[in-house]
Amino acid sequence: MLQNIVEKLVKNPDLIEKLKEGKLELAGVSEMEKAAVMDVLTKDNNDQRVNVKNCYWQ
Repeated sequence: MLQNIVEKLVKNPDLIEKLKEGKLELAGVSEMEKAAVMDVLTKDNNDQRVNVKNCYWQ
């Protein structure tokens, strides 16, 4: 289930913004899992965003 959520977030970057703003709830996802997803998808790498297409299971 978490993999599906990450895939949807990767396909829809606007959802990542809504998640950061607290306007999106992840049903069935614990706070720890949510924090981990946010950490991976919003991590800065030398002031550049991480390429989220490379940050999920394939």
